[in-house]
Amino acid sequence: MKRTFTLLSFLIFLVSVTFANTTQIELFQNPTPPGPKPLSLTYHPLSATIDETDLAVYFDWSVGNATITVYDEANNIVHQEVVNTSSTTEVYINNTAWSSDDYTLKVSYGTTNLIGYFNIP
Repeated sequence: MKRTFTLLSFLIFLVSVTFANTTQIELFQNPTPPGPKPLSLTYHPLSATIDETDLAVYFDWSVGNATITVYDEANNIVHQEVVNTSSTTEVYINNTAWSSDDYTLKVSYGTTNLIGYFNIP
């Protein structure tokens, strides 16, 4: 019994360390008007997170081809790729070579354009 408890404690610790440094990126419909962000009842089937090594974009279901673009603070494209979400629903983009900066994430599919902001310290 003690061994199970130790293994369980280790797994809980590992999961908490893994997710402790992950930040959710809030995505908004683009363009958004200036000022406070309006409450939206529209659900978009994707989310994004950033941690020390990866920018991750998750699609809840297929939206066809999606273009993922990351811009630095000077509006230079630092990464861009087109993903077929019928075959790939999770995209991991290595960010270890990116410098400390503010970044913009843009995800476009169909007539939908979503934008989010994050920082690499």
